[in-house]
Amino acid sequence: MKKKVALLLVIVMVVSLFTACGGGSKSNKSEDDAVVVYTPDIFNTLIPYETTANSDQAVFDQVYETLAVTQDDGTVKPCLAEDWEISDDGLEYTFNLVKDAKFHNGEVMKASDVVFSFNRFMETAAKKNFVEMIKSVETVDENTVKFTLNKVTPLFLVYTNEIPILSEKFVTESDGKFNDKACGTGPYELVSIDFATAAQLKRFEDYRLGPANIKNIELRYVGDTSTAAVQLETGEIDIMRVEPTQLSTIEGNDQFKVERVQTLKTACFSINVKVKPLDNKLVRQALSYACDKQSIIDVAYEGAAKPARLQASDVNCFGVDFGDATDFSYNPDKAKELLAEAGYPNGLDFSDYGIVLDVMGGTYFEKAAQIYQQNLADIGVKIELHNTSTPDEDAESGNFAMMTQSLSYRADFSYNVCHYATSGIGGNNFSQLSDPWIDEMFAKAESEADQTKREALYKELIAYIVDLCPSIPIFHHELIYAWNNDRVDGVVHDSTVHPYYFYEWSFK
Repeated sequence: MKKKVALLLVIVMVVSLFTACGGGSKSNKSEDDAVVVYTPDIFNTLIPYETTANSDQAVFDQVYETLAVTQDDGTVKPCLAEDWEISDDGLEYTFNLVKDAKFHNGEVMKASDVVFSFNRFMETAAKKNFVEMIKSVETVDENTVKFTLNKVTPLFLVYTNEIPILSEKFVTESDGKFNDKACGTGPYELVSIDFATAAQLKRFEDYRLGPANIKNIELRYVGDTSTAAVQLETGEIDIMRVEPTQLSTIEGNDQFKVERVQTLKTACFSINVKVKPLDNKLVRQALSYACDKQSIIDVAYEGAAKPARLQASDVNCFGVDFGDATDFSYNPDKAKELLAEAGYPNGLDFSDYGIVLDVMGGTYFEKAAQIYQQNLADIGVKIELHNTSTPDEDAESGNFAMMTQSLSYRADFSYNVCHYATSGIGGNNFSQLSDPWIDEMFAKAESEADQTKREALYKELIAYIVDLCPSIPIFHHELIYAWNNDRVDGVVHDSTVHPYYFYEWSFK
């Protein structure tokens, strides 16, 4: 018997435009003028299965569509699929496709296009992690596709958001060489691209949900954020992601709308739980209570972040619920109490154990580490700071005791198996934590098709992990966007890869 997941057709669209304060140039723009969006990197290629660059993805998000889309709260909604069915064992997904999606070459999308697209991604390495769970994909009929997985994972649905559906006819006729061309079912068509400067898009008039409100879009590369910020102020650029240091010239100006979006990235102090005395949970808990996260955010990251409790947030990650978890907010008195309970009533000098805090030099982590060093001194703990040039290599190999790190997560807590389970050792499980119960709970939740039951399993698991304090999560990064409040209405997403979709943007 199959469980049918019937969901309303939802397309996630995002609006964010940044037009400037000051100058008269922006007031002269008409609705036929392109909305100009700042791109911090040059473009690389328009072949979706050969790139992971965010600049290229900014084009793909407008020109192509995917079977499903992942919302900011981590839930998955249909896009080119009307709905899907999941087998009882969680290894087969059958997608029923929309019947009125047209590619920009006039061809109607069919199941064969979906099969062709996924096979292309499975044959190349660029996005291997998004398709490696797929054993096979096959056409059932003209509007139905079946996927067979090699393992049960709820991330499969989340990852379909990363696989644009291509026109088999377009790719075949191009002999696979379409570096500067594109043909999707999305609301915008590619007009032209200069890889060193800009990509020009226009709305697809035959888009199945109706033409976009904004006719022309330009994705413009500008060499540095300072220059881009000037162009934002003069109205040459309509929208951009700004740096925290640039906020002072924008916030408080009614001409700009500024929006902060919490993204899927966590800054933390990683702890190697195999190293004494860090192998003592009470010591790790004391170190957690000693961390003044808000001061670190304010001083080291210009206030552009939210305090973290785990390497995932309950704001934008399915399954994260801290209802039963200990709150390790800044509490130096509690930290001293736990140190005494752990056998260190007079404090602790980490140099006695050869332990230093490795710091990624030249980054915000230098200030963060200095603040935390003082936090620890306040509870009688001494630790030296040491700049490292090999943070990732040392973290993955376990060749450290404590270290500054910044780690991404996904919109489903199942991804965090790489951070906290035994299978993640040698990868993103920097703490070297190995706990059979954690492994069992991740496996149990991954194989549970009932979302409510899966959430309950994760809630129990999260309470357990938080109590262990395998690391000290400091903050979740925020992205800051600014746009001309007089010209456009916009919305931004929490993803660094998919920050905005232009379809629902509109002029004032």
